[in-house]
Amino acid sequence: MIKKIIFTVTPIFSIPPRGAAAVETWIYQVAKRLSIPSAIACIKNAGYPEYNKINDNCDIHYIGFSKVYKRLFQKWTRLDPLPYSQRVLNIRDKVTTQEDSVIVIHNSMKLYRQIRERNPNAKLVMHMHNAFEPELPDNDAKIIVPSQFLKAFYEERLPAAAVSIVPNGFCAETYKRNPQDNLRQQLNIAEDATVLLYAGRISPDKGILLLLQAFKQLRTLRSNIKLVVVGDPYASRKGEKAEYQKKVLDAVKEIGTDCIMAGGQSPDQMHNFYHIADLVIVPSQVEEAFCMVAVEAMAAGKAVLASKKGGISEFVLDGITGYHLAEPMSSDSIINDIKRALADKERHQIAEKAKSLVFSKYSWENVAQRFEEQMKSWFDK
Repeated sequence: MIKKIIFTVTPIFSIPPRGAAAVETWIYQVAKRLSIPSAIACIKNAGYPEYNKINDNCDIHYIGFSKVYKRLFQKWTRLDPLPYSQRVLNIRDKVTTQEDSVIVIHNSMKLYRQIRERNPNAKLVMHMHNAFEPELPDNDAKIIVPSQFLKAFYEERLPAAAVSIVPNGFCAETYKRNPQDNLRQQLNIAEDATVLLYAGRISPDKGILLLLQAFKQLRTLRSNIKLVVVGDPYASRKGEKAEYQKKVLDAVKEIGTDCIMAGGQSPDQMHNFYHIADLVIVPSQVEEAFCMVAVEAMAAGKAVLASKKGGISEFVLDGITGYHLAEPMSSDSIINDIKRALADKERHQIAEKAKSLVFSKYSWENVAQRFEEQMKSWFDK
């Protein structure tokens, strides 16, 4: 029987995250809702305490490394005497025992291997949020994924593994709140304007440049239409992504005032942006493991026009809970798909059906329940 679940993740963002960090958000939102006691072991970044009690069933233990330690053992000598993986195990041993606990490692097979090497008999679960070629020491590993697409991906590569689906989620209470009522005014958008919304990373795999090319043509065919882009166009300072960001900014400049760059927004603010949209567009160029933007837009009661790649098509069903972008995707095909969605007389009913779907399946409460059921199925035997 499980008496304690230890959640951990690569030492990049502290928990709860202060910005967009999907994996860390998942850990925080699920851990604090479990009936099984849990502890989170994560990196201690500036401004975070040594310890944080979330509620009677959940607390956070922060792992800090001094500047001297990092310089001496992680940069100069590479002989780390007390690495992050061991510190996670030390936290486990501080709050529970090996026999009574499960360590759930998020999205890092390297960290899984390091913990397994240091504690061969530990009960481990690998929670993968992305499609990475598996390099695990356990052929029969227990793996959680957010979608059927990712389940098939890992089952093909690890046929002896136990792979189960626990989806990502959204905060139902946030999306039940009334949105900010003057956001259109702040963005200088007329109340009767049609608003298209893109939210996500400004990177090639997300397809934002292709959407901008389509919108540049669309605005000549349809008056009083705006495109709002939520995402940080300066997130990458060098390399291919930085070059792509420059192309995006140049395209926005060519379009002019009909395209509004809203920059990066905190998760708490995103529901306000979804609410001003008439159509939320997800033009992904690669197979998505899940797609939180689509789920959040649906929770806001907005129609979604999305790529059918990967896990998105499992809940964005064409003509039922949203619309699919045609393949192969081009600026012309995107224009046709936008026109089709906006002209659909059933669009608002489709959006309402989508909203009902995500509230019934993807609220954090539902996700936490599914996760807990899976843990009991694997370990309470």
